[in-house]
Amino acid sequence: MDTNKLMTLMPEMAVFVTVIEEGSFARTATRLGVAPSSVSRSISRLENALENKLIARTTRKLNLTPIGEEVFELCRDMLQSAKQAVDAAQTVEGEVSGVIRFAAPKALSRQVLMPLVLDFVDTYPKVSVHFKVLDHYIDPVSDEVDVVIHITNHPVEGLVAKKLGESRLVVCASPGYLHKNGTPVDPVELSNHNCICLGENPADRKWTFTQDTEEKTVAISGSLTVNHSEIRRDAVLRGMGISIFPEFAIKDYLASGRVIEVLHDWYLNERYQGEIIAQYPYSKFVPNQIKVFLAFLSERWQV
Repeated sequence: MDTNKLMTLMPEMAVFVTVIEEGSFARTATRLGVAPSSVSRSISRLENALENKLIARTTRKLNLTPIGEEVFELCRDMLQSAKQAVDAAQTVEGEVSGVIRFAAPKALSRQVLMPLVLDFVDTYPKVSVHFKVLDHYIDPVSDEVDVVIHITNHPVEGLVAKKLGESRLVVCASPGYLHKNGTPVDPVELSNHNCICLGENPADRKWTFTQDTEEKTVAISGSLTVNHSEIRRDAVLRGMGISIFPEFAIKDYLASGRVIEVLHDWYLNERYQGEIIAQYPYSKFVPNQIKVFLAFLSERWQV
């Protein structure tokens, strides 16, 4: 196949890789922002040009044919090489420009990252920032983001990890609530309190605490269940009960005395705490705008 014909097939090869990674023509269309029929035509053009069937389609899933498996590996390598070529061109220090795509959890984004990102955009107006806010972890390789920021004590292996800060969970209530209902000094006492919980799954209604070698699990209940930290915070400020927050979401209210931490001698074994880490794929060429962005966050991080 001559070079001119090969070049016209490169977009189809990219679509082919995306179809296999997504496992669906429909999801590929959504990811690429095109109609499903466009995806199907791209695959047909590629198969016709290569004179081989690449995908065996059933009603439930897509399976690669033997030749399709080999073509997929080579096309994926081609896309990775293309990305490295772009990254290499963007590693040159100087004027900061280009695109940054990153993802982070909702509460951390709203209460910590948002002002930092807006400051970054003001400081570097030639950088285009694509900011995804979601609570489930996404893969920076297959989900087309450059950086993932998440809260964890177990960074994803195989990715570069840059620590930005730390966050622990805090159990707290308003002074008014504690004056009226008493301050728990042992986790088991929480069963007698109105506890405002996350409620995303049944496990959220059991809070497990440790102190040295001792562990206590408490079944909690309350008049409000909501998976939004700012709503829970407003409920606590109104004296409605006791709740759990990432420290970054409540620290200003703790400092002002509007809420009081309870059971601070106990460690709460729950999600959404640990190191705040930015992770991205290993590469010989890290684009300059990504290096500058991570340095910007690191310098200004206050958590």
